[in-house]
Amino acid sequence: MRTFMKTILAAATASLAVGGIAYADHLNIDVDGATIEDGAVVFPSVKIDQDGYVVIHAVEDGEPVVPASIGHTAVAAGDSENVTVEVEGGAMEGTEYVAMIHYETNDNGTYDFAEGMTDVDTPGMRPDNTPYALPFAVGGM
Repeated sequence: MRTFMKTILAAATASLAVGGIAYADHLNIDVDGATIEDGAVVFPSVKIDQDGYVVIHAVEDGEPVVPASIGHTAVAAGDSENVTVEVEGGAMEGTEYVAMIHYETNDNGTYDFAEGMTDVDTPGMRPDNTPYALPFAVGGM
């Protein structure tokens, strides 16, 4: 798991060099501009090339807690603004999270990705074949 987080952090750090926002050619979550409203995380912009989800994972001991998520919301293909993701227990400033893109790939219209599941919504991938996942904390870490 620690290798997974190091891979995510390395990819995110490299992509942050492009104007402070982490880009893939077909995916983007503006984590730098994220805010908290009523315990939900609001991302100023999200770009996704097919219908899917913005998913938030908790971080424990420096590692994302996967496959369990603490929040998700559906997003349509294209560019979206002010994407709100409700977080179980309420998001807190200064707490570290990981935001990911997942595609709606099992055609049932609900987010599916959990331990032991085989018919899941697959993660969006970067051109280097790593999951599009970004560590972030609203208000700093």
